[in-house]
Amino acid sequence: MSDLPVILCVTGRRCVVVGGGAVACRRAGSLRDAGADVVVIARRIEPEHERVLTGLGVEIERRPYQQGDLKGAMLVVIATDDLEVNRQVAQEARASGVLINRADEPSEGDLMIPAHAHHGPVTVAVYTGGASSSAAGAIRRELSAALDEDWPKLLEIVGPYREVIRRDVLTPTLRRERLAALGGESAMATLKRDGLEGLRRYCDEIVGGPNES
Repeated sequence: MSDLPVILCVTGRRCVVVGGGAVACRRAGSLRDAGADVVVIARRIEPEHERVLTGLGVEIERRPYQQGDLKGAMLVVIATDDLEVNRQVAQEARASGVLINRADEPSEGDLMIPAHAHHGPVTVAVYTGGASSSAAGAIRRELSAALDEDWPKLLEIVGPYREVIRRDVLTPTLRRERLAALGGESAMATLKRDGLEGLRRYCDEIVGGPNES
């Protein structure tokens, strides 16, 4: 059975990471970069990891996991080397409706975090079904290198115009057509040919048309 790829919005949500190793700290950093309120609970954490996470605004509690640590959490990352602790955290998460990401047994969790890279509004993500994290990272780097650098530029320019169309264009069919035009081949061709100002003029023309068909 295939997995379902999703983008999870964690901005402003409490996410708990149980564990202080390299994997736990990488995932804590990724969650914080995505805007989550992150708490790391670990008996031990390397000083270099602690400095990085503290600089990102991650809260660190140097202590064992305790029942009740998941209160108010949306997501927990379970990443200790103690199977019993991992089991206890997972049990509490299931009982509390908290999403689980497990570093030791990915298939036992609710979600996996793929190898990913952000290019402005574009996210490149690769998941290999757990077959090889190093392969996922290599494929991510390959795709990132191949990404046309004009795509992030285009999407950053058209974003505000899309909001205007969603707000002002009342006819659903016309709204879909104009939104498609902002991100389609014509928009990219305009950017390639006329640059950023040419793309803005193109967007102005689309937004400035009649709002009902």
